[in-house]
Amino acid sequence: MLQAKAANKPSSVSVVRATLAATARSALSRLGSAGRAGALASAAACATLALGCGPGAMPASVRHPLVGSAAPEFHAESTAAVTVGVPGTRRTRVTVIDFWASWCASCSRTLPALDALWRDRKADGVAVIGVNVDDSEAAAEAAAYELGATFPIVADLGQRLTGTYGVAQVPLTFVVDGAGTVRWVGRDPAIARRAVEVLLSERPAGARSAFE
Repeated sequence: MLQAKAANKPSSVSVVRATLAATARSALSRLGSAGRAGALASAAACATLALGCGPGAMPASVRHPLVGSAAPEFHAESTAAVTVGVPGTRRTRVTVIDFWASWCASCSRTLPALDALWRDRKADGVAVIGVNVDDSEAAAEAAAYELGATFPIVADLGQRLTGTYGVAQVPLTFVVDGAGTVRWVGRDPAIARRAVEVLLSERPAGARSAFE
């Protein structure tokens, strides 16, 4: 069973931080005391967000063996009788896979947020797939309806996908890029959205996936 922990920041982040710190020191030397206080507050806020202040900064993942590796391929029929999976369709630029359960309290926050992401970005090639780990398809459908999830739901009754993706606890969300690489894993839907936005910014709209 895997225990998800905060991942170490990549070395490139350390380099960017050092550069920002040097720039900040130079700017602070030209400010008065009031200006220094305001600048330091902004810098602290930016550091708290792990350099999420600018575009292109992929947020940190939890520790998981699939980060940076190929996403396990699968195709399954959703509760709406639509086949979904990895790789996606010709238009898929980012795939978000969320493992959840009806009895999971945190999932009641995750699913509505991911549904909003899907509705906002599906026209841009973002696919969201919910993988439910309950023991019946009826429970999965009822919980998805109750939480307002309109994206495809796959009932993983035998927990085959759950095992393949190394999911030890729910919710757990995977963000997969157009080349099929797992770029982010975590539990915060707001950070998942940031990861999706980073990936959408990496390739121009209309670019083709490596799966096509």
